[in-house]
Amino acid sequence: MWSDIETSKDLLGYSIHASLLKDVVTNPKNLPITVGLYGDWGSGKSSILKILQEQLEKDDNTVVVYFDGWSFESFDDAKMSLIQGIVDALENNEKFFAKVKDDTEGAFKAVKEAFAGLKKSITWMRALKVTTKAVLPVASAVMTGGASIIPTLISAFRDNKEYLVDLLTGDKAEEFLQNAINSENDEKKYKAVREFRTDFEALINKSKQGQIVILIDDLDRCLPRHIIDNLEAIKLFLNVPKTAFVIAADQYIVSNAIKSEYKTLIEASKEDRPHDNLGEAYMEKFIQLPYTLPKLSPKEVETYVTLLFCQSTLDENNFLKIQEDFALFVSQNKFEKYGWDKIKNVLSHDNTHDLSSTIGFVSHFATIIGNSLRWNPRLIKRFLNAFEVRFSLLSRSGLNNEKNRFALLKLMLIEQNSLDRFIQLNSWTMSSHDTPKEILALEAIVDAGNKDFGEYKEWNSLELKQIFASEPKFSQVDMRELFWVSRDNLVDQMSGVALIPPHVKNIFNKIYNADSDSIRKNMCKTEIAGLSSEGIKDIFTLLDAKLLTSVTDKNAYGVYYYCILNDTAGAYESFLEILSRIDTSKIPFSLGSKFKAILDKYGSDKKLITLIERNNRLMNSIKS
Repeated sequence: MWSDIETSKDLLGYSIHASLLKDVVTNPKNLPITVGLYGDWGSGKSSILKILQEQLEKDDNTVVVYFDGWSFESFDDAKMSLIQGIVDALENNEKFFAKVKDDTEGAFKAVKEAFAGLKKSITWMRALKVTTKAVLPVASAVMTGGASIIPTLISAFRDNKEYLVDLLTGDKAEEFLQNAINSENDEKKYKAVREFRTDFEALINKSKQGQIVILIDDLDRCLPRHIIDNLEAIKLFLNVPKTAFVIAADQYIVSNAIKSEYKTLIEASKEDRPHDNLGEAYMEKFIQLPYTLPKLSPKEVETYVTLLFCQSTLDENNFLKIQEDFALFVSQNKFEKYGWDKIKNVLSHDNTHDLSSTIGFVSHFATIIGNSLRWNPRLIKRFLNAFEVRFSLLSRSGLNNEKNRFALLKLMLIEQNSLDRFIQLNSWTMSSHDTPKEILALEAIVDAGNKDFGEYKEWNSLELKQIFASEPKFSQVDMRELFWVSRDNLVDQMSGVALIPPHVKNIFNKIYNADSDSIRKNMCKTEIAGLSSEGIKDIFTLLDAKLLTSVTDKNAYGVYYYCILNDTAGAYESFLEILSRIDTSKIPFSLGSKFKAILDKYGSDKKLITLIERNNRLMNSIKS
């Protein structure tokens, strides 16, 4: 099994990306700078930040701060949490004081005083946010004689008392209350914001550090409003000399969050220009260098899978040797795979047969694994974890031999690559006590190199041919045992759902569980339209899983309906496909108006009519 969290152990050759980013953010000529590290969910952004952090911490002239935006997701005030978090991280970083600690006492004291000034500015910025909510009740209390000022303030500031103690004591109390009541005095009210930037720049200069690099991770996991808050907080630090920000995020998610938050502005605009790229335009305002992670190549997938199995099989010392050799290799051979021929020269012992055979077999399917799992490191790791769990179940039944292990991997590749064929294979297997004649027929067709698959034409794909042609053959193992450990996906027909990114699942759940059709219609327009093509396909995968589980699921039909009306790419084709796989006679006849609208949109498509004409009540509802 492999951990699913970010790591600085580089199994993808990502040290190259980290080194390039390090050169950018430590070059004084480039500062100040903000880098956007973009990549899909699970592509390895967090791991690159961890590697980059390790590299930067070795630089005596650089102070690095790592900030996880998602860890403060539960805080209402995400903006101030990030600002406070950065300042606190710097104050608690011993390296930040290194160049003034042994200097004159005055230099060290100046840095400490600069931190005190920053904290005061932060306290005032927090207070000013609170006073926005408190102005009316405070003003009302004053107008009624002031008798209720104290309880009113206690009520208004209860959740912020730790930030206001200093402000409500001594001669600062009057100034604070004046700011609360005289809210029109914006110049005075937001003086703290301007002072913060000045004080932060002064702090950096007094520390005598070369550069401060702030790494922001998991921005795309936050709620849309908190994504905006974090971006606005980062803007407060921008363009301060000697600073660099590296922000890791899925550009699609952040862009969608921006569009979602400002959709009213977009819809109300009367300008004759498109606003579809509002999110990208917003980020371009402060991202000077966008750096997008490329998808893995087939050779990189093969190397990654090879190293994963080395990590799970070898002891720590031997795996460390492999890691070091790989790091040297990839620095000199960026476009070549790191395979068994390199590994065997590093290992000192001979007991490596199992590792050798596993790497040899799995590497054979690297392209299929990569293609089926979107060339995504996290999805690949999760797939292999599922494989290890299932093989452990086989092992408990005494079936832990090499043939069963490799046949199970082949079966899981079919499951991931083509769920329909996986289901069909299960049906054949469970209806026969021996090797099903259909499996024998497919193996004979593939072994003979025939292009004509006859009645099995749906199996005629390069991936399926490769799987059936590879040893061990399915006819050599007990397929019922393999399907027994794969029964989790056979129960609900939801293969692949576990591999769908969380943000897509969240969007799906919001739309699927919407309180009304009008809300669902609007969400289909605003939420799904902003997803990537892969994200949209994931939505359809989740819908199909619902309908395969319950053919009467009105919510699932509703989501499909609004996607089709909105001309969402692939919606109609996916709808026809799922209808061909379910018992359409059980579709609720109350959905007649929706099906009629779809038929009208597509000119009474004969294929759709054929699929639903078995349902007389539905057809009557459509015609009425």
